[in-house]
Amino acid sequence: MISFKRQFILVISLVLITACSKGPNSGIPAYIQIDSIRVNAKVGQGSSSQLISTLWIESEGENVGPYEMPVLAPVLVSGERQVILNAGVFMKGDYFNREIYPAYQPYKTTVVLNPAETVVINPVFEYYDETEFPLNEDFENGNIFGVLNRTSLGDTNNIEGRALWIELDNTNTLVRGVTSSPVDITPLKRVYIEMEYKGDVDFGLGIETLQGGVVGQSGYIDRIFASEDWYKIYYDISNLVNSLSAESFNFFIEVEKLEGIDESNLYIDNFKIVVI
Repeated sequence: MISFKRQFILVISLVLITACSKGPNSGIPAYIQIDSIRVNAKVGQGSSSQLISTLWIESEGENVGPYEMPVLAPVLVSGERQVILNAGVFMKGDYFNREIYPAYQPYKTTVVLNPAETVVINPVFEYYDETEFPLNEDFENGNIFGVLNRTSLGDTNNIEGRALWIELDNTNTLVRGVTSSPVDITPLKRVYIEMEYKGDVDFGLGIETLQGGVVGQSGYIDRIFASEDWYKIYYDISNLVNSLSAESFNFFIEVEKLEGIDESNLYIDNFKIVVI
């Protein structure tokens, strides 16, 4: 006769075996691998540069979750499936503030998932067609920041063609560049700054309101910290812009040389105001 204890263990074992056998893929995941990402910017949308750090993955209503690049995501589904990827960025360059960037459309593709097998996806994101770019400066043919210099073609500091260049020395200790044309922004929308920069000095990013061509309020958006290598930043200024009563706006960059430093350099490229 089987003891009560042995009966109990046998029943529990059968329940566990049955539960496992009825689970998705019998508990064996398929894998989604993503090693590279591109952005395809269309005519009028500026550079295709990006710093997509995280992907939010969905599959036919199932939230697989956010994964930091590069991605190897296990999924307990199988068969032909639509996979949806949403591009996430470090907002304000903050590694602890990752958000889905609303200007990029989700990337959708259909794949066949099999247990224990890996499917490779290399997504190409695009801006929504209705996205507006009231300011889009790549510094190739001009410089909306007025009197500030640009690098020459072939300069080893360039990342993509020419760039804005601010040089500080003992006779040029404070530089402030302001956009030379008013920037009109559709009210009550989401507004972002995209830009790439590198330099050995912190700098201020700021905004001015314009009413009838006259400057009203002026203030800093934030302090941007120095970066030895080129770095892409996304900045949400929606609340700030929508709280200001203005016909249009100027944006400015301000840099001050630190005491005890003989020379400092700052480079900026692909400066965009993005409105969704």
